[in-house]
Amino acid sequence: MKKFLSLTRRNCLIFLRDRGAVFFSLLSMLIVLMLMGVFLGNMNEEGVVNLLEEYGGLRDGAKDQAHAKELVQYWTLAGILIVNAVTVTLTVLGNRVADLSEHRLASLYSAPVNRSVVALSYMASAVLAGIFMCMLTLGIALCYITATGGEWLSFGALIQIVGLIVLNTCVFAVIMYFLTLFVKSSSAWSGIGTVVGTLVGFVGAIYLPMGNLPKGVAGVLKYIPILHGASLMRSVCCGQALETTFAGTPAELLTEYQEHMGITVEMGGETVDSLFQVLFLAGCGIIAFILTVLMQKRKDISDR
Repeated sequence: MKKFLSLTRRNCLIFLRDRGAVFFSLLSMLIVLMLMGVFLGNMNEEGVVNLLEEYGGLRDGAKDQAHAKELVQYWTLAGILIVNAVTVTLTVLGNRVADLSEHRLASLYSAPVNRSVVALSYMASAVLAGIFMCMLTLGIALCYITATGGEWLSFGALIQIVGLIVLNTCVFAVIMYFLTLFVKSSSAWSGIGTVVGTLVGFVGAIYLPMGNLPKGVAGVLKYIPILHGASLMRSVCCGQALETTFAGTPAELLTEYQEHMGITVEMGGETVDSLFQVLFLAGCGIIAFILTVLMQKRKDISDR
C-alpha cells in the first residue's frame, strides 16, 4: 500500500507541477466556455424563451429570461464537468506514456513492486486529479451562477453531482489507461489528446444539442459513455432550473426539451432511466478494466 500511495503521489505531483499539462487538460473546457459566452449560450437562452412564449401562454418575459439563463448555465456546467472528467484523466495518464518513452517505466518494473501496483497508481492519480479539477470547476461555477442571480443547488443535488463526478472520472481513467497500452510516444499521445479534446464537445452534445444532430450521428452517440455521463450530470444539475423554467407549461413541452438538449436520452423509442445510464457507464468501465488486465498480462509475458 505504501508503494502504491507513493507512486500515486508522484504521478499527481508530476501533473500538477507541469503548468502546461494542467492548462491543456482544461483547454476543451475553456473552449466550451468561450463558445457559450460568445454565442451558443445566448442562442440556447433565446431558444428557451421563444419556446415558452409560443407554448407557455401568458408569462412574465423578464422572469422567463432569468430562468432560461440559469437553466443554460447549469446545462453548460454539466457539460464541462464531463469534459474535464475526460480530458484531465487523459492528460494525467500521459505520465505513463512519458515514462514508457523515456524508459522510466522499465526502471519502475525492475524495482521490487508489482506491475499491477504501478498500473493502478497511474489510474488512481488520474482519478484523483480528475475529481480535484471537477470539484474546483464545480465550486467556481456555483459561485458565479449564484452571483449572477441563479439559485444554489440543493444539498441532495450536490451529493449526486459529486457521486457522478467520481463515477465518470473512474470510468474514463480506466478507458484512457487502456488506450495508453497502444501508445509508445508522447507525441502520439498528444495527437490522441488533440482529437479527443476536439471531439468530446460534439460527442457529449455540448456544441450542438442532440436535437440538432443528424439522426444517424445521434444514434451512434447513444452508445458512447460520454453522452450518458453528460446526460446524467445534466439531469441533476438542471433539475431545479427545469422545474422553475417550465412551471405552468404542458408536460410534453418539458419532455421534448429534455430530449432535444440531451438531458434525457431516448433508445429504442423510450427514454432510458438514470439507473440504466449508471449501469451503462459502470459496464463500460468494467469492460475497459478487464481488457486492460488481459492486455497488461499479455505485455508482461512478451517482455519476459
